[in-house]
Amino acid sequence: MIANFVLILFQISLPGTIDGWISNNTSSINIFTNGRLGGFQGGGPNVIGIFCAIYSLICTYKLFIAKDSKKYFYENKTNTFLLIISLINLLFTFSRGSFLALFVGLFSLLIFTENYSISFKYKIGIIVTLFGVITIFMFPSIFLKESNRSFLNSLGIQNTEIFIGVGGGNYIKSVYKDYLITLEEDILRDQFNISYSDIDYKSKPVEENTSSPIPVEGYLKLKFDYQDNFLPRSIVSFFYSDDEVNWNQLGSNHTSGVIINLIVNDSYFEVGGWGDGQSPGGQHLSGFLNKVVIQTDEYKREFTFSKSKRDKDYYLLTPKLRNEYENSVEFKNNSIRLERPREYWVALPNEINLSGKDFEIVLHLDLDSIPKGHETLFSQSSILRLNEEFNDQSWRWSIIDGRMYFFWIDEVISGYSNFLGGQSLRSGKLISNNGKFDSIISNFSLSQYDEITTSHNGFLTMAVEYGLILILLILFSMIYLIIRNFNKNYELEITILLMFLIQNLTNDLVYAPDVAIYFWIIPFYFLANILED
Repeated sequence: MIANFVLILFQISLPGTIDGWISNNTSSINIFTNGRLGGFQGGGPNVIGIFCAIYSLICTYKLFIAKDSKKYFYENKTNTFLLIISLINLLFTFSRGSFLALFVGLFSLLIFTENYSISFKYKIGIIVTLFGVITIFMFPSIFLKESNRSFLNSLGIQNTEIFIGVGGGNYIKSVYKDYLITLEEDILRDQFNISYSDIDYKSKPVEENTSSPIPVEGYLKLKFDYQDNFLPRSIVSFFYSDDEVNWNQLGSNHTSGVIINLIVNDSYFEVGGWGDGQSPGGQHLSGFLNKVVIQTDEYKREFTFSKSKRDKDYYLLTPKLRNEYENSVEFKNNSIRLERPREYWVALPNEINLSGKDFEIVLHLDLDSIPKGHETLFSQSSILRLNEEFNDQSWRWSIIDGRMYFFWIDEVISGYSNFLGGQSLRSGKLISNNGKFDSIISNFSLSQYDEITTSHNGFLTMAVEYGLILILLILFSMIYLIIRNFNKNYELEITILLMFLIQNLTNDLVYAPDVAIYFWIIPFYFLANILED
């Protein structure tokens, strides 16, 4: 514990990507945001996390069984010191599964101990619960941040058979075949020691529609939920539709785990725009803009783009300060041709402050093709001054190679350093299908490999590899062993086993050798007790 604390104190990195202090590669000097503890033992934050949780529990157990816990806390300085160090180490792993395991372990010890009255136990339970809720609300970026767990688990469930598994060590190869198969064969073999048959490669999805210049028409929607019901976090999601009635979600919901307070900007809304750096090189949003809808709970405005409404409902601005575009513009069926912003961009009057509100932006577009580069769809990034106050850029909705992004600015000096969406297994990729918007599984990239090798349910991984029946038999056997050994003499062993079981639901720790040893020793110890009796 002390050695791992030194890693935190001096932020010492070790060989390997998940050992020692794992830096976030940021310039921040805030120790809570610039990395996490991976530990000396190998296996990463979740492995050192469960060890810290168990160490903390054992130190706490000594307090529970002492005749005078308060006196023991002050007099046994070694135990108190190691308890504090292990809790600090646990905090800096930022392993939510380990946090949960410790909570379950402490709750279990509280039930077993006879040193405290039932009323005192109730009070402690209430206090701990309130502390947990307050902690979640104080550190939402740790506990409420975006996670792929549910999405990855759903893929695992789809690949689970009742009696026969795919074989030990084949979970990633089997579950993520549709993603990994998009990599080159030599990369799969050299980097991951994975190979697929010719039949598998013949069945892999083809992305020919994403790169061909096929016109596409339809509706795109950005949905921004300022607060996720009672949880202190904002949610961003993207949708597409053929008729503006039936919407299909592109990927999954995205969240940073915190509430996003957008910078107030009362200048124009922009479709594209010069100020946000849109249209580098030859890239720009090419096609016709038919309609824009801006909607909040108390406001809704629909913009259409006929020639007669120009300079009334919308404006065409140029990069030269606030000059209006004077050359000819192409119109078609109440829609306007989008040009690269160095020529002009479409500016909409800003009648509503979107900061601190739920809102939706709907675009009806008739594009020459799915955008291939980095194009801004809609933004609140105009810095044009409409009153005495100077405006700062606030946020923008972009599409990059068919993937949706939401960028926003926390501090003007940092620019658009924050974003949601992007290249993730759960993001989805927009394509053209018979002239309409559609989505597919996007090509897998090496940068996503960490995404599919973490956060697995250990029992689900075992069920995929060895079959559901075998894993259910193991689980029921463990439950039986716990029930047969459920007495005060084995309270510590039962508590530690429960912690292992809980964390294995969130991370496949049973596959980490140094954790698996302890995981299996306790059930066999319980079995030996039964056989002796």
